[in-house]
Amino acid sequence: MLALMLFGEDLNIVSIIGIVLLIGIVKKNAIMMIDFALQAQRQGGKSASDAIFEACMLRFRPIVMTTMAAILGALPLALGTGVGFELRRRSALRSWAAC
Repeated sequence: MLALMLFGEDLNIVSIIGIVLLIGIVKKNAIMMIDFALQAQRQGGKSASDAIFEACMLRFRPIVMTTMAAILGALPLALGTGVGFELRRRSALRSWAAC
C-alpha cells in the first residue's frame, strides 16, 4: 500500500491480485520455517528456541533468494512502457512493497 501511495497509484484489481500473491509467498516461507523448526525439535531433541533459531538460519538464504527473485522479476514490469503498462506497473509496485 505504501508503494502505491508513493507512486500515486490507485488500488485496483491488479494490485489486489499482487497482494494475494505476496501473501502466498510469505505464508509459504512461514510454513517452511515452522516445519524445519518442528523437525529439528523432534528429531534433534532441541529446545523450542534453539529449533526456531536453527530454522531461521537454514531458511534465511532461500527466503532472501525468493524475495530477490520477486523484486528483480517485477523490475521490468515497473519500468516498462507500452500498451497496457499502467496495469502491469501497479502489480510490480505491489511486489516491491511487500519485499
